Amino acid sequence: MGLILAIDIGGTNSRFAAFQVRSESSLVMKEKVWIPSTDAESFEHLLELVQESDFPYLPQDFDMAVIALAGPVVGGNYCHPTNLKWAVDISKGPSVYGFKKASLINDFVAQAYACRTPAVAECKVLQQGTFSPQGTVGVLGAGTGFGHCALVPVPSVGFVPVPSEAGHITFPFETSEELDFCAFVKDRVGISYCYGDEVLTGKGLNHLHLYLTGEDLKPYEVAKKMADGGLTLDWYRKFTARCCRNYALSVLATGGLYISGGILAKNPFVVEHPDFMEEFRRSSSMVEVLSRIPVFLNDNQNSGLYGSALFGALAM
Repeated sequence: MGLILAIDIGGTNSRFAAFQVRSESSLVMKEKVWIPSTDAESFEHLLELVQESDFPYLPQDFDMAVIALAGPVVGGNYCHPTNLKWAVDISKGPSVYGFKKASLINDFVAQAYACRTPAVAECKVLQQGTFSPQGTVGVLGAGTGFGHCALVPVPSVGFVPVPSEAGHITFPFETSEELDFCAFVKDRVGISYCYGDEVLTGKGLNHLHLYLTGEDLKPYEVAKKMADGGLTLDWYRKFTARCCRNYALSVLATGGLYISGGILAKNPFVVEHPDFMEEFRRSSSMVEVLSRIPVFLNDNQNSGLYGSALFGALAM
C-alpha cells in the first residue's frame, strides 16, 4: 500500500493525479487536476498553482512522486522539457520540491508503461494483427511534441522501456513535392533538417496547412478544417501513417503499436480512415510483417498519469 503522485508535464498541459497502490501494484486514481503548462514560470511555480487549485494534497503527503516530462531526461534527475522555458532538477534531492522520494521519466516512457495498465483497456483497434505476448510494444504520438518509446519484455525482469528522441530524426519525405514542403519548413523555422516535431505536431499542422492553402491558421483551426476532409488531411494522414510504419518496423512492435498524443486523441478521423492503414502497410518488402502488427489508437488523455503511477509502484 502507498500513495503516489503522478505528474505528466507536456508543452500544453500539466496533469497531476494521486494514486493509491494496492496489492500486486494495482492502481486506483483518487484525485486529478490539469494546469496549463504555460501558466507556470518554473516547476516550483507549477507546484504552487496546483496547491492553489482544488487538488487536496501537498507534495509531502506522497510516498513517491513520478514526474514525466516531454524531453530527454539526463542522469535520471534533470530534464528541460523541449517546449517549455523551465527545467526540473532533483539532483540535490527530491526534498528541493518537498517530495520524500521522486523520479523523472520521459513522458513517452510513461505512455509505454501505461500499456500495462487499465488506461489502454478502451483503445480503438485500427488493425487486429496477431498479438505476441513476448513482443516489443511501440508507442508514439504527436501533440506539442512528437514522442516515441518502446517497451521490451525481458525474461525474469518484466519489461524495460527504451526511450527515444525519434521525433527529431530526419523526416521520411519521399516525393519532390514533399521535399518542396520540407524546404518551406526549413526556411520558415530556420532549421538544418526537417523532423517530426516540425511536421506532425500542432506547429506542424500550421506549417502544412499554410504551405498547401496559403492560410495561416492556429492548429485547432486547421484540425477543425481537416474534419471536413481536404488536402491538408490527406497529407497529414499519409505522414502520420508513414512515421507509424517506420517506428513499428524499427522496434518490430509485434506486441502492438499504440498511437497516442493529443492531436489524434482529439481528431481520431485521421487514423480511422482506411487510407491510414493502407499507407501503414505500404511496403514492397515488409507488408506481411506490417499486416501482423496490432495497431491501436489510445485516446485516453490520462494514460501518462497511469504509466507514471505504475513506474512508481514498481519502484516502491
